Amino acid sequence: MPASKRARDDLVDGIKVAEDIERMQLLQAREKMYEFLSYAYTQNPSASFLDSLRSIEFSTGLEELRKLFEGVPGSEKLLEDLAVLRIAASFSKEREDEILARLQEDYVRIFRGICRGYGPPPPYESVYRSDIVMSDATSDVLTLYHKAGLEVRGGEPPDHIGFELGFMAYLCKKEAEYRTAADLKNVTDFASFQNDFLSDHILTWVPQFCTKVLDYDNAFYAAVAGLTLSWLLLEEKNTNDRKSS
Repeated sequence: MPASKRARDDLVDGIKVAEDIERMQLLQAREKMYEFLSYAYTQNPSASFLDSLRSIEFSTGLEELRKLFEGVPGSEKLLEDLAVLRIAASFSKEREDEILARLQEDYVRIFRGICRGYGPPPPYESVYRSDIVMSDATSDVLTLYHKAGLEVRGGEPPDHIGFELGFMAYLCKKEAEYRTAADLKNVTDFASFQNDFLSDHILTWVPQFCTKVLDYDNAFYAAVAGLTLSWLLLEEKNTNDRKSS
C-alpha cells in the first residue's frame, strides 16, 4: 500500500475514533443530566432529600455536569442555570423544619394539581396535551417504554415528567452500551428512539409546564424548571442539527 494512502486511511480512522469518543462522552453527559432532572422531579421533599442536596456527591455531580457541557456550542444558558441551581439548592441546616415545611407545601402546590388556580396543572403529558389524566398519550408512552425494554414502577402515571426524563436517560445509556458492543443496528435504533421521543413527547409539553413553574415563588423548583428549559432548548437544537446532517 502506498505510504500516502496509508496515511490518509490512518487519518480517517483517527477522525472516526475521535468522533466515537466525543459521541460517547456526550451520551454520558446527556444521561447524567436526564438522570438528575428525573430525580429532582420525582422526590417528595424530606429531611433526607435536603441532606442529599447538601452532600458532596450532589455538589460534585453539578460540577461534573458543568465540565461536561463547558465549551459545547449553545450551552451558555445551561451553564448559567447550573450555577443558579447550585445556589438555590444550598439549604441551610438552621431552621431546617421551617425550610422543609415550605418546600413540601410548594411541592404539593406545583406538582400535585390540587385545584385549578392553586398551582399549575400536574406534570403529566396527558393533562397538557388533552386536559385529562390517563389519556391516549399515557398509553402511548407506556407502549414505548415496553418497546425499549423498560418497566416503570412507581405511584405516578407513566407520563409523569420525572418518568419521561428518566426514560431519556435510559435511552442514552442503552445507546452507549450498544456503541461499546459495536451493535450498529441497535445504536441507530436507540439514537432514533431518543430523537423521536424528545420531539413527539417531551418537547410537546414539558417546556409549557416548566414555564408555569417559574410563576411560583420557590427558588429551588424555579431553578430546576429553568435548568430543564435551557437543557431542552439545547437538546432540540442538537437533535435538529443531527437530523439535518
